[in-house]
Amino acid sequence: MAKPDKKLRIPLKYVRYCSAALLAVAFLVMYIIAAVELTPKRYELSVGSAAPETIFATRDVTDDAATEALRALARRNTPKVYRIDTEKAESLKAQAQAFFDALETLRAKAKNLALVQGTELTSLANAQAWADFLTDEQTVELEKRTSPALSEEALYEVLAASSEDLSYLEDIVLPKLNISLSAGLSEASLEAVKNESKLEIQEVSRLSDALKSVGASVIDACMQPTYLLDETATAAAQEEAAAKIADVTVKKGEVLANEGAILTENQIELLEKLGLVRPAESDVSLKIGVAVYLIVVYVVFCAYLFVLHDDILVNLKSVLILAAFLTLTALVTWAVNGISTHMTLALLAVMLAALLVSESAGFAVAVVISLFSGLMACGGGVPLFGAEYVAMLLSTLASGIVTVLSLRKTHNRGAIIAAGSMGGVAAAAVIAGLYVAAGNTYTALLSDMGWALGSSMLSAMLVVGSLSIWENLFDVATAARLNELLNTTQPLLKQLMQEAPGTYQHSMLVATLAEAAAERIGANSLLTRVGAVYHDVGKLKRPLYFKENQKPNENIHDTLPPAESAAAILAHQKDGVALLVRHKLPSAVVRIAAEHHGNALMAYFYKKAIDESGVKPNSKLFRYAGNRPSTKESAVVMLADSCEAAVRSLGSDSTREQREEMVRRIIWSKLSDSENLLSNAPLTLNDLSAIEASFLKTFNGILHDRVEYPAQEQKGNEL
Repeated sequence: MAKPDKKLRIPLKYVRYCSAALLAVAFLVMYIIAAVELTPKRYELSVGSAAPETIFATRDVTDDAATEALRALARRNTPKVYRIDTEKAESLKAQAQAFFDALETLRAKAKNLALVQGTELTSLANAQAWADFLTDEQTVELEKRTSPALSEEALYEVLAASSEDLSYLEDIVLPKLNISLSAGLSEASLEAVKNESKLEIQEVSRLSDALKSVGASVIDACMQPTYLLDETATAAAQEEAAAKIADVTVKKGEVLANEGAILTENQIELLEKLGLVRPAESDVSLKIGVAVYLIVVYVVFCAYLFVLHDDILVNLKSVLILAAFLTLTALVTWAVNGISTHMTLALLAVMLAALLVSESAGFAVAVVISLFSGLMACGGGVPLFGAEYVAMLLSTLASGIVTVLSLRKTHNRGAIIAAGSMGGVAAAAVIAGLYVAAGNTYTALLSDMGWALGSSMLSAMLVVGSLSIWENLFDVATAARLNELLNTTQPLLKQLMQEAPGTYQHSMLVATLAEAAAERIGANSLLTRVGAVYHDVGKLKRPLYFKENQKPNENIHDTLPPAESAAAILAHQKDGVALLVRHKLPSAVVRIAAEHHGNALMAYFYKKAIDESGVKPNSKLFRYAGNRPSTKESAVVMLADSCEAAVRSLGSDSTREQREEMVRRIIWSKLSDSENLLSNAPLTLNDLSAIEASFLKTFNGILHDRVEYPAQEQKGNEL
């Protein structure tokens, strides 16, 4: 049933090339780190090594590090230079004055509109009268005449206010601004001064609340810092102080390093300047062996994905996630390896791969990271593939596998820490078994067990702390993120409940229908539920244009032309996408909202337009501009949305047979030649049958037939 998407796609072979390139970068980083860590230090002189003899400077040489440290200290100790920005202060004052001047202009404009239309000004004595008189277009035009713009409530109040009240407001606001701006207002004191000024305005009993809010808006817009850091003067002063610091010079014949002293980075730099450091020999065979080892690891890793999970390799986002976290973990492992070989954040990549890509990806990454961690445990002169290698490999592997398995039922971020703890316990248990078998001391056993357990818990906490970043960066809708979006404290849901309660109830019913159907056909039921909950948030822009939010016998469309009604209704799909994008919801949820009507024709208003005019209008004016559903989740939400609205139209006393007939007709009508709305959805006919059965089961559970009770004579016995 599904047709190829007409959008431009990267050919599959090029996707594979890109995936291979990304994994090659991760391999290269791992190889470089392993080669550097495992190659024996054969330098005659290096940071941290002991000087073989007392070394003297062969000539005068500048100690750049010491010089720069003193100059940096001089810069830090130089006081910052501040100044009052009089130009900015005057500009802000002028802006405030222009605002009050604009109030008089817009009042004159509004009065002129009234005179043109023959309306007596005496009849426009209050804000409500102005609200009733002005059209929406006139209101918008007048609101834009001031900066900052007035709200509708404030506009009407300004028009109704007396000139004396506006002058009084101006006399309160402008002096406060002038004094604060001219005296120099710092960033630190800005909020306090603003709040104090607004509080004084609020305490004026003569003014209405709306006029007070106008004054507060001017304070917010025009009261800005004018006592600013003069970066140019500060930088000049700092550089002047730094320039006074003379170069620190090591004189010829001075001791650079005593025999046996541990060489520092600064000493090595000085020795290199003097040409006293000779390059080290390379260990070619070791580097080749490390390369072969990691090549085998990556070949097996890629083969596993290619054979069993090719969908990951053809998804560039998934491969990018895997490559990024393999690289990141390799770098972090290298950074902390000097503390303890068992101090590893390997679980970071494993958990994020499992959460952001899939469970199978988590297992695969766990194997790669374990083999790499085992190799890294062989640095510092430890024999290759010895006991340390085995202990690190097996403990990291056990930790990764147990953690991924524990993440299966993770639907909140708190459970992630529990999963990491379980992985840490597994790693500690493996270490305990190996150390006891090998006869290691209890001190080493407890120490390494502690590092393993602590590292796993630290990794889990880092995952929890950074998961939102990765979710947004890679635009992934994890189960934890989706569950958070279902919380009624979410701003959009809260707004939907308060401003469009009918739409909210409709969305909840659609979510119930869609979730059960998605689970029935093997789609992502949680994503489907979230998509259904948010699919109609676009109705928030015009809630009263939709039947479920209207009062009985009050339908705004009775007074509107069909084309205008259709335009308002059609806009909710686009408005919903804009809202979801603004609130940074996952693109998978946004897609559902964008596709839940596809490009369907709004038949009711189209037919109404024909009936009223007698001619067929342009059908594009009555057709949704969205794409047809391209995923199972989008298709299920579209079907649930249509069926819920249709069944609701039957009334609460509808019979089971009526509901069955309606659901069947709605679902299969989407396959008609005229609409063909499911042409891009990966659904089979069996899926549609399963969706129909699921919808009917849910409807029959919600709208089950009720028993007819005989009338009761006593009022207290009524049900």
